[in-house]
Amino acid sequence: MRGSCSVRTFQKRLARISLLAFAAFALSGCGDWYVLMPTTPLGQKHLLFVLSGIPLTLLISFYTIIFGTIIGLSGALMSRSRRKWVRLIAAGYVDLFRKLPLYVVLLWIYFGFPTALRDVPDDIKSLPVISLLANMNAVTAAVIGLSLNAGAFLIETFRAGIESIGKGQVDAAYSFGMSRSLAMRRIVLPQALRRMLPPTVNQYISVVKDSSLAGAIGVLEITRQSTLLQTQILHALEIYTFLGLQYYVILTVLTWLSKYLERRFPQYN
Repeated sequence: MRGSCSVRTFQKRLARISLLAFAAFALSGCGDWYVLMPTTPLGQKHLLFVLSGIPLTLLISFYTIIFGTIIGLSGALMSRSRRKWVRLIAAGYVDLFRKLPLYVVLLWIYFGFPTALRDVPDDIKSLPVISLLANMNAVTAAVIGLSLNAGAFLIETFRAGIESIGKGQVDAAYSFGMSRSLAMRRIVLPQALRRMLPPTVNQYISVVKDSSLAGAIGVLEITRQSTLLQTQILHALEIYTFLGLQYYVILTVLTWLSKYLERRFPQYN
């Protein structure tokens, strides 16, 4: 217990030191920070321009976390199916998206997929899902690409968490007359959830950071906005330092939330 407390104390101190060092660097004499100072009209204009990308960053990250979690949990259950072809589908999906660069996935979905659907018959194009895919905007493409990528990694996270529960507990549930699905809901998942939470949150953090790639297909999130401003005023040090600070704050809040959830869930042995 004492060792655990010491590690946590060290991590907190290290985080504070890192933040202070980051702030000291930002406020040092390096660079012309007046371009982002909220006390000047010019600084206010630049800050509003950069900060206007935060809603899209949060929106894309939120929907990606939701859809990625659904894909991950569904795929994890499929990977434990008794049917071999179902397991092969889950394994193939994981293998494909874990080996494809996310940048390539986003480009293919936004530019390649609508092109592939161009010659599809009109009666099929009229279907809601096909119509959405054929005419999707950049935000939709970003959410789809990020969700597919995150889902592949979450499948492995959820599968490992489910398999960490002892087989004896599942057998005991069967002996009490529980079905496979009921045992999964009442015995396996409640225990696995607490164990899956830390690696799952790590993947959610990666989702927020990966959302910066959405700018490659024209999404005006914070990285894209910062890059556009940089091309106009040519103050790379100040703009990209402030960009890093924005991600730091967003992910700090997400980390605090994850620690709160870890305390809320009971620890199973």
